[in-house]
Amino acid sequence: MTAYYDLDSMPVMSVGLIIAMPLRQWGLIDACMDNDASVETVDGSLQRADLARSIRRTGWDQIAHWTPGVPASGKWPPPDEIVKPKLTLAQWLLTVDVLERWAATGVRVGHHDTAAQERELLDLIMSRLQAHGIHVPPERR
Repeated sequence: MTAYYDLDSMPVMSVGLIIAMPLRQWGLIDACMDNDASVETVDGSLQRADLARSIRRTGWDQIAHWTPGVPASGKWPPPDEIVKPKLTLAQWLLTVDVLERWAATGVRVGHHDTAAQERELLDLIMSRLQAHGIHVPPERR
């Protein structure tokens, strides 16, 4: 099982970091965060679940232009459109951890195509974080 980040010891980055990607890749992040928040709410860390939900809400707000209580808000762009989610460092580091977790789970249950997509996205995010001078230890992967 993946060793999870200790959210209490994460460095805080109040400004966001944008990592551009096609919407179909953001959709993987959204789905993995949904899974992770569900699992962690039932049998894990409520802090991790809350952070996962905050990542989903950020995507809804920034990409789908979702407005709570406003009917017909929240339309996703086409799957090939490049989106530019802006997350904090803690959110991006959790994204890395969650993609690792669910890619490993996908391999275990035979969902190799989805796991490969999650690993490809993980590599993209890792390279962008490194390009911004953010070091994620190799043992995290």
